[in-house]
Amino acid sequence: MKKKKGRYQKSDPGKNKDRKYTSYEDAPLREYKDEDPIPGNITKKFFKVFLILFLSVAAVLALLNLDKLTPDNISHWFQYDLLGKTEGNGYPVRFNGTVVEKENFSVMDGAAVYCSDTSVVVLNSNAGEYQNSQHAFANPVLKSTSGYSIIYNSDANGFMIISRDKMIHSASSQQKIYEADIAHNGVYAILNHGSDYLAELSVYKNDNTRKFEYSFADYYVNNVSINKDGTRAALSGTLANNGSIISVIYILDFSQGNYLQKYEFDNSFIYDIEYLDNGNVFAVGSDMAYFIDVENSQKKDIPYNLRTLSNYEISRSQGLILSLSTDSGGHECDIICFDTEGKRKAEFSTDSRVVSIDAFNDKIAVLTQNNLGIYDKNGNKQKDIQIDSDAKKACFADKNNLYILGTSRISKVTIEE
Repeated sequence: MKKKKGRYQKSDPGKNKDRKYTSYEDAPLREYKDEDPIPGNITKKFFKVFLILFLSVAAVLALLNLDKLTPDNISHWFQYDLLGKTEGNGYPVRFNGTVVEKENFSVMDGAAVYCSDTSVVVLNSNAGEYQNSQHAFANPVLKSTSGYSIIYNSDANGFMIISRDKMIHSASSQQKIYEADIAHNGVYAILNHGSDYLAELSVYKNDNTRKFEYSFADYYVNNVSINKDGTRAALSGTLANNGSIISVIYILDFSQGNYLQKYEFDNSFIYDIEYLDNGNVFAVGSDMAYFIDVENSQKKDIPYNLRTLSNYEISRSQGLILSLSTDSGGHECDIICFDTEGKRKAEFSTDSRVVSIDAFNDKIAVLTQNNLGIYDKNGNKQKDIQIDSDAKKACFADKNNLYILGTSRISKVTIEE
């Protein structure tokens, strides 16, 4: 049998006695090149399979987040998430300005946003600044959605609109502003003191051109909430009549010249109103809350049953949470949660004064002095977290993280699963 010749075949000791050994450094590359490379056709097949899997995953993610695939969001993801811009030094972080009212602290697309007496600031998950915009408003008020925030000067004329990482628009209205709100797509509404009417509503497209106007002659309308698509609005107002108060809720459709629905209430003052993402409406009054199924034109009363409203939170995506106290000092509170269909989903009690409440899916956060309690939908306390005594508000960023507003700084709490 003929012996196969190989690179490392042992030579005859009697031959080539003067031959020197050759190292790999001296040998040409072709002489010690890998004799069993991966075939080119296998490499191409692997690349094709990988590309198909990558595109499939990308397509699924795109379909699940179709409403968020805007040029601004793509640019934001590239700059901040992929390239790591504004990484930050972690929480807690001192805020800019002297004071931040609890109503001016919120979450915008998972980022903490606040408006102080000097600035509006958006922070990432590590306290890095997405943006920091100055303002000169004497009475700033912040309203946020997932993609935008509008900041207006209450009982004055100025307002500004921001996205997560830039200033979008800044302007002044002709009349003083009662309230303003903005939709997920950037359509916004300004509710003004009227010149010839008691109140006037102006709605603008996201390019700042006016798309709708409505005037109110019968009520001092002072609350407005615009729906997710920027096509409808819910408003509330009051009127004094022979020593009593009459309140009203309007549902407006921007494609119609008259109101879509109208509800009136005797001897009740409405503090707040919110158009939910699913098309329903919650309103919170002095002695009762209200749920409105807009599509079916049905209103449901939520009485407080001789209890005093001590705190509340309305979330566009989560629903309504009420803190009702049986004690004149605000202690001994009953926590009641309603989902976006107006159904009661949780109820439990606490013997402490409730400073702030919030919910995310089946988790409910109850902020009291020095403590943050995390409850499940059955009212069972899952976590007890000690926090700063000056904490004023707690907001869920996602199911496992909350931002906490204090008197001079913002903290972050992570809930261990």
